[in-house]
Amino acid sequence: TPLDRSYAEWHLAWWDWALSMPRATNPLLNADDPEDQATAALPVWIGPYDAAAGQAGHLWFLAETHRNGWTVEREATIPAGKHLCFPLQNFLLWGWPPVPEAEAWMRFYLGLVLDTAEVACEIDGVPVENLERYRHQSPAVPLVVGENNFLERPAGQYGMMVDDGYYLILAPLSVGTHTIHWTASMEVIPFWFPGQAPPEPPFPVASQEVTYQITVVPMR
Repeated sequence: TPLDRSYAEWHLAWWDWALSMPRATNPLLNADDPEDQATAALPVWIGPYDAAAGQAGHLWFLAETHRNGWTVEREATIPAGKHLCFPLQNFLLWGWPPVPEAEAWMRFYLGLVLDTAEVACEIDGVPVENLERYRHQSPAVPLVVGENNFLERPAGQYGMMVDDGYYLILAPLSVGTHTIHWTASMEVIPFWFPGQAPPEPPFPVASQEVTYQITVVPMR
């Protein structure tokens, strides 16, 4: 329970952060290769990564790549004393009515997809071991977004959301430079509704590779 929240609760906090910002400046859609603009599922933008965007409090979030589409290397300046939270691989379902049958189906499908995931991470060249310990499913909670959100929908509530994924939460890094590098992949299993025939494999595999060159600076 880092900072008095469970890992599963931090999943939801990460999504609240990621969905709160518009696509034009959203960290999930930040790329460093112009070719990614032609191949990404959503329009990406090229430019310096702003690690301070949308951040507050003693924990800061880092972005993965949306829909696991490409390889990125980002530079991030972080004030000393900040915990860091980031997903190596995650998946969100949202918009379903808050009834037990719907939640059970969401959890079944999310588990099926995330069971195919393969993840690896190094921090300053040291592999992070036992990554299976850091996979959780979140509670089911209402999805509420404000204005100018990632979903490009009017502010309001859109059913419930549930997340499944591998998240790391780091104690504050020492002042200086650090490197966080991870790779992840999972099968893209098409969604189907209860009562329909499930899709047949083989399924395409989506992958990502993310590197953060982090500079931790003293608090002013």
